[in-house]
Amino acid sequence: MFLDHAAGSPLRPDVAAAMVEVLADGTPNPSGAHRYARAAAGHLESAREAVADLLGVSPREIVFTSGGTEACALAMTAGAPDAPIAHSTIEHVAVAEPARRRGGRDTIELPVEPTGVVDLDAALDLIPDGAVVAVMAANNETGAIQPIEELRGRLHEAGRSVTLVCDAIAAAPTEALDVLVSIADVLTIAGHKLGGPAGAGIVVVRGGARLTPLLVGGGQEAERRAGTQNVAAAVGLAAALDLATSERMGGEVARLRARRDALARSITDRLATASLTSAQAPRLAGHLHLTVAGARSEELLFALDQRDLAASAGAACASGAPQASHVLLAMGMDHDQARGALRLTLSTGTSDDEAARAADQVIEVVDALAR
Repeated sequence: MFLDHAAGSPLRPDVAAAMVEVLADGTPNPSGAHRYARAAAGHLESAREAVADLLGVSPREIVFTSGGTEACALAMTAGAPDAPIAHSTIEHVAVAEPARRRGGRDTIELPVEPTGVVDLDAALDLIPDGAVVAVMAANNETGAIQPIEELRGRLHEAGRSVTLVCDAIAAAPTEALDVLVSIADVLTIAGHKLGGPAGAGIVVVRGGARLTPLLVGGGQEAERRAGTQNVAAAVGLAAALDLATSERMGGEVARLRARRDALARSITDRLATASLTSAQAPRLAGHLHLTVAGARSEELLFALDQRDLAASAGAACASGAPQASHVLLAMGMDHDQARGALRLTLSTGTSDDEAARAADQVIEVVDALAR
């Protein structure tokens, strides 16, 4: 049973079919003058146009990358070369690490409240005019949705012009991305969170925002990202984004949220040691993050895996590390509590029966470990 969709959702059959069609169509390189290259370029630009249409932007504002990490690193090159960088303390390392490595710039950390939401009053005190501000749309671990629109509005009221970078990778499967795109200057998406292919990402670059290429050489992606594009991956990402948008519009996300809430109640009502993280914050529909007093994440995950339940403690790139999450510590959680984290993430394809069985498995594992 798979409840680790926030780490990467299995490839959707319709997405795989769209990719196979492209792979069977000939050359993978769209940069050429012959008919085969033109066919590949046609697939690539059709994918770009489809993504742009779904997000309400121009195709020229879409940059395809090799995945979410590259997309975030490229996004963090936005803004003036000497601009200070402000980012929340709960950003994914794919954003925080590029921010740290930008030599010569002041780096400002924006604190979060115990709910896991950025402290807007503190942010207004800390963010200077002209800064590059990176705040994710929603946290990948807790699912807490961040007040991006309110932050932008308050900065505008304060007379501060900033370049707002928004990591929307965790939010993309369930949130209205066209709304986020209208707020941010630069926004990132990764295919594998949507049931699309791994190794596919997007940077949405609005208006006059400029990026400094990380990969140089050819002039691909309007000279913003050199290298032969992965045409099949781009087509797969576009197909996955289309399916996710259709599900949201069709009410599937609302049903997912109700299923997640039922799973949360089933666990917390029966397990006194389990506490719901970011309970007072708006959260992504498929995210259920808990801490279990007296337990250790690595023990919980191993025991659940033995029962064929795939879960995680937090970010997939750090799940195997026996250390407390920087996100939970930033929220003010003590180290011992943070070490008992458990993240169950559902997709629109998760059934009520699977959610009910997952609750039983968690209860049984915690009880067994407590003996």
